[in-house]
Formats: sequence, C-alpha cells, structure tokens
Amino acid sequence: MIKLNNITYTLLAVLFLLILSSCEKLTEDYNKPEYENSIKIGVVGDVSVLREQVENMFFGAKLASEEINNSGGLELNGENYEIELIFKNSAGSADEGVKVTNELINEGVQIIIGPTFSSVAIEMAELCIENDILMMTYSATTPDLSFLNDKDLIWRTCPSDYTFGAISAQYCFDTLQYRSAAILYRDDRFGIGLSEIIKNNFIELGGRISNYVSFPGDIPDLSAYNFDYELNTLLKEQVDLIYIVAFNSEIAVLTNKLYNNALYQALEKKPTIFLNDGILAEELIANANPGFLRTIIGITSTNEENLNYGIYKTNYIKRFGFSPATYSEHSYDAVYCIAYAMQRANSLNPLNFINYLREISGTEQFANETLREQILINVNEFSIGKNVINKGESINYEGASGPINFDYHGDPIPKIVIWGIENNEFTEISYYGK
Repeated sequence: MIKLNNITYTLLAVLFLLILSSCEKLTEDYNKPEYENSIKIGVVGDVSVLREQVENMFFGAKLASEEINNSGGLELNGENYEIELIFKNSAGSADEGVKVTNELINEGVQIIIGPTFSSVAIEMAELCIENDILMMTYSATTPDLSFLNDKDLIWRTCPSDYTFGAISAQYCFDTLQYRSAAILYRDDRFGIGLSEIIKNNFIELGGRISNYVSFPGDIPDLSAYNFDYELNTLLKEQVDLIYIVAFNSEIAVLTNKLYNNALYQALEKKPTIFLNDGILAEELIANANPGFLRTIIGITSTNEENLNYGIYKTNYIKRFGFSPATYSEHSYDAVYCIAYAMQRANSLNPLNFINYLREISGTEQFANETLREQILINVNEFSIGKNVINKGESINYEGASGPINFDYHGDPIPKIVIWGIENNEFTEISYYGK
C-alpha cells in the first residue's frame, strides 16, 4: 500500500502523471475549458493511496460529463448548462476530505461526487449535510452512510457493505454449504465494518467463525511486513472458507503470503478463499499460483454480461485508451443520475432535485403515477432522456453498473455477481438481484 503523504493533488497533477504513463492528450483538463454556463460538480477521490484506480474512477465521471455536454447539456428554466467537473484529492484522510470539501464549497459547488474511501466519507458527509450539499459516493461502502440524519443529501451509486456482506455469507452458507469460516480483515472503518457484517450474517445462518484476525491498515510496504502471526492465527483450525477483506492493492501480496504459509501448505483440504468487492481478478491471475487461483471466488457489482456495461466499457476504451477499473462505472452513473434529476426538477438546487433521484433511477414505489409508464434510458442516451423528460414523461435510467433503483436510504438496489477464476480467466458464477 502506498504511504499516505497528505498532499492534495490538483487535477493538473493527476492528469499530468496519467499523461506520462498513457500518452493520452487531455489538454482541456489542465487548460480548463471555458464554459458559458456551467454546473460545477466536485469529484473527490483518494488519489494518493490508489492512484491508478482512482484516476479510472475520475475518468468514469469525466466520460459521463463529456457525453452529456456533447448532447447539448442540460436545459433548465430556458437556459442551457454544461457540466464542469472540479477534481480534488482527499488523500485517504478524513481531515483532507473535509479540507477539499470546504474548498469546493468556497468555489460555489453544491454537488460532490465521492469520496473513494469509507474512512473519509462520514466526515465529508457531515459537512455536506451542514451546508446543504448533495454528496454521492461511487465507492464508499460503509453502512454508516445509510443511517445518517442527512436531509436526503447523502447517496451512493455503489452497493452498501450490508448488501455485499449479507450475500457473501448467504452464498457460502446456502449455495456452497460451508459451515466453518475464518476472516482476515484490514483494521480500518471499511475492514471492520464489512467483516462484522459477514461474521454476523454467517453466524445467524448457522455457521461458525473459528478465527477473526485483523492486520494493520497503515502498512507502508505490505510485501516487507511479516504476516506470520496473523496467518498462523487465521490457520489454527481447518475451515471450509477464508474471507479476506482488503484493498485491491493489497490482495496479491496477501494471497501469496497465505499460499506460502507453512500451515496453509500443510492443510489436507485447502479452504475456499472469498474476496470482497473491488478486487481485480486480472492482478491475481498475473501474480498468484495457478492451483491457488482455483480456490478463489469473489463478489462484485460490476456485471460484464450487462449490455450497458459493455457499451460503457467500449466507449471508455475508445476515449481513454485503456479499460475501466472497478467502481468507475459507479462514478459515471453518479453524474448521469444527478443530471437527470436536475433535468426532471428543472432546478440546480439539490434540495429540489434530490426528490427525483429515486424516480429517474427506476425505483417503482417512487415512480410518478400521473405519468405514463417509465421509459428505459440506457448509457450515453442523454439527449433521448432529456427529450422524454421535457415531454412530461418519466424515465428509468439503467446505468453502466446496471439497474440502480435507489432505496429509502439513497443506496442502490443492484445486481450482484459472484465470480471465480477458471483456466486463468475471470468468470461469472452466480447472480443476486435484478
């Protein structure tokens, strides 16, 4: 894991570094295009910690804003508006998240997409609520966000850990018929929260958790860290299953250390390894032992079989020259959901348009019964969606991440995928939800 350095990068720094590595010319980003009439949206991410992944998430939002602007932008109260994104780095720090949120507020921003980490999200959310700012995170999965007294201002386009944790336990208990498990988790808000949900659900179903082991969440060099204590404790007992809750940047090192542990090698029957959301199978395939890969399964809300995700992925690669990372589809959808809600409300004020976020995302109980049946709107169809809304009809935006269907807490009701690795290739095994 990259050591936190508490330095706030501007978009200039982020994109300059990306240009060096990808040779993509994005002059408009650091020369700042002129907008005749812009809606400023802050996009906050923890670039210092997970640079490549977070930049991918930033570019998901960027792709959405470009598509909307290229479709003529929004038409509100007889005026045309373009979306202007202002990128900020929260550096994996709650204090830095509050700092950049204040910077955005001082710039007149009323909408913030982000942050990346659960450890940053709560403090940012509290400041946004205080200032009537809409915050919609694309990857902070902490359940704590769902139960804030938030005036309906705090949302997310990624599923909550309540969803991921419950399904992780249910699939292993009901489908795989596993009855014993151990859990290895990173010691931070994200790791503690998700691992507790998995543990409690697995036990409630009738399963047994033999060992529940944390590892420090602030290790500067994971590969140099001695995991003998954590792994030996984890492996004290034979279990059917080991849950690992970690960041994608940590998982290759963790799984290799687990595979090479003497107690693991001595096990007659190797347990299944279950990984949390946000893990890229490609990195495991490139770094892990082929035999070990067959024991790994994971969970995600990125559905490769989803037609809209396929279109999004194609457009993303065409625009930026590389494949999108996990959660970039959620930042993309956040921009579209906000734009459609503003168009539906005919208002720039979050306190006005938040009332329409559930309706435009297809949540049935919030559909306007006075309007005709909702018309399905897919990715990159803003001009179509805008025309439907302007004709007084209702839309159901189905995004790059699939159906969104915001619930009462502002959380999506998504389709969840259980995945595995077969013949060194990512494969989707099972599905939950619509």
